Amino acid sequence: MTARIDEFLIGVKPQREWGWLVITYLFLGGAGAGLFLISLYIDHGWAGALGLVVVISGTGLLLLDLGRPERFWRAFYRPQSSWISRGCFFITLLVALGALQVALGVFEIELSPGIATAVKLVSAAAAVLVMIYTGFVLSPSAAIPFWNSTFFPIIFFAYSLLAGIDILILTSPLLPGPALDLGALEGWQAYLALGCLIFVLSHLSVMSGSATAARESIRLLTRGRWATLFIGGVIGLGLVVPLLLGWPFAGRSDMQTIFVMTAVLAILRLFGDYLFRFLVIRAGMYDPLL
Repeated sequence: MTARIDEFLIGVKPQREWGWLVITYLFLGGAGAGLFLISLYIDHGWAGALGLVVVISGTGLLLLDLGRPERFWRAFYRPQSSWISRGCFFITLLVALGALQVALGVFEIELSPGIATAVKLVSAAAAVLVMIYTGFVLSPSAAIPFWNSTFFPIIFFAYSLLAGIDILILTSPLLPGPALDLGALEGWQAYLALGCLIFVLSHLSVMSGSATAARESIRLLTRGRWATLFIGGVIGLGLVVPLLLGWPFAGRSDMQTIFVMTAVLAILRLFGDYLFRFLVIRAGMYDPLL
């Protein structure tokens, strides 16, 4: 028999603390921060404003999950030891400086070059921190070996940027401001989707040699109850299909004329992104105590 005997003696237990509100926050918070970051690169203030709205919407769901939202301020108390507490500061910094950055661009407010550059750089850093800090919330979780991986901050960054650009693609016809080059955006998405695929498969490969609970998580995702959603949804529809269909169109200048194709690819990637975060949380298993 290939299974270890401790898998029969003591069963692993799934985590139940994080539900759909937290999972949706992970998606919206990362996607909004990714959209804000890309808005700085393409200098599109309205896209940045949309990114902040998405972040704030996700944060609202996170507050609802607290049970006592009026006590949210307690989450700021332990930045020296808690990534959740640090995340609260990162989100606050992003919303505050991000709103100032958006105002500078949308309303064409002029500041001294030094101050304007500082606001842009710090708001960009805050966006990156919001994108990756949830990966650091998961990665130190020794009790849940599947989460205990240095890959998660990298994966969350790539997926957040992927989702942010997809939201930008879908909303591009409605956004005021300069027209967007959808061909260039689709080109970026091809590389990001490939990166996500490599990182996710690398994480599974590393975890396959880890503790009992991590191997059980992989079994659930690849051969168990979540296999159809993970292989078919996250890997297939979320990454491989958009790569195969979108790669020939990446960088083409006529993508504006075939917006429907771009929108379909964006929806597939967003579906895979949300599903990835859902399954990562649902597949988290506590390691046996003995």
